Order: sequence, then structure tokens, then C-alpha cells
Amino acid sequence: MARAPIQSCTADDQVQLAALAMKFRGTRDSDKRQAIAKQYAKTVKKLVKAGCWNEMPPPEDQLPDNFMPKDFFQYWSGERGH
Repeated sequence: MARAPIQSCTADDQVQLAALAMKFRGTRDSDKRQAIAKQYAKTVKKLVKAGCWNEMPPPEDQLPDNFMPKDFFQYWSGERGH
């Protein structure tokens, strides 16, 4: 039985994180920030699922800790479940 190919990591996904973080910092609107954080979490999930995310994004490409998805911290803390 053929398995569906796992989507590979792309530089585009990492660029997306940087763009979302910049957009997040550019607004104070709570609803917009929540929406951006959801998009960010979706992109993080995609990178984690692909399993080939080799470099942690620099701080300027991250959201504040209280908005960062748990998947991000689990992945980079070594709790990758491999």
C-alpha cells in the first residue's frame, strides 16, 4: 500500500513564518493578532510534520512566547516523537 508522500520543508514556509511574525508585530489589534497566530501555528505544524526543519527561526521570526504554538517548543526541545 503506497503511503502519501510527506510534504517536504520549503524555504517558503520559513519565509512565511518571518512574514507572519513581522505582520504580528505591526498590529496591536487583538483579533488580527489571533488570526496571525493561527496561521503561524498552521505553518509550524506543516514544518514539524515534514520533519526536516533544521534551523530554529531567529527571535525576530518568532511570535511572543505566549502566542507561539506548543508544537514549536516540543519540536525544538527535542520532544519530536521520532
